[in-house]
Amino acid sequence: MNHGSCIHFNGVRDASSTCGAGVNYHLTFGDQRPGLFLRMPCIMFYTKPAHRRGTYVKPGEPTVREEVNRRGETCMECAQRQEPTDEQVARDRVDSEAALARAVAGIRIASTWRAKPKPARDRAEVVVCPICNGKLHLSQSALNGHVHGRCETDGCISWME
Repeated sequence: MNHGSCIHFNGVRDASSTCGAGVNYHLTFGDQRPGLFLRMPCIMFYTKPAHRRGTYVKPGEPTVREEVNRRGETCMECAQRQEPTDEQVARDRVDSEAALARAVAGIRIASTWRAKPKPARDRAEVVVCPICNGKLHLSQSALNGHVHGRCETDGCISWME
């Protein structure tokens, strides 16, 4: 979540995708023509100052979005569009960093627990979760050697390779 975006935007996965406010992206912004993202007011494309790298922008920085872009696509209005507050952006970044830390922990667990070469039979084990000290269920496929894991604690860690 960034300044200039909408708090309801949750990504476009398929033709039935709707935002958090119930707006169907494809029906509302016309999915039959190319450039769907250019017409959507949900997300903004930012220019980055030369002295700074990254995707985080400060309020008031210029955006690439124009009323009519170089392709002739018009950015459409949405009655449900709502920009995030500074607090919402900060909270989203903290949540994102925490999710990334959990993902890295899962990768570490999978790499140390994995049998190499892949086992002849599927294997499974329950270990102590390094995040919450709960029960972490691990399994490795004999077919491709992938490790899957899921903690019993809601919202803790889970992954599937």
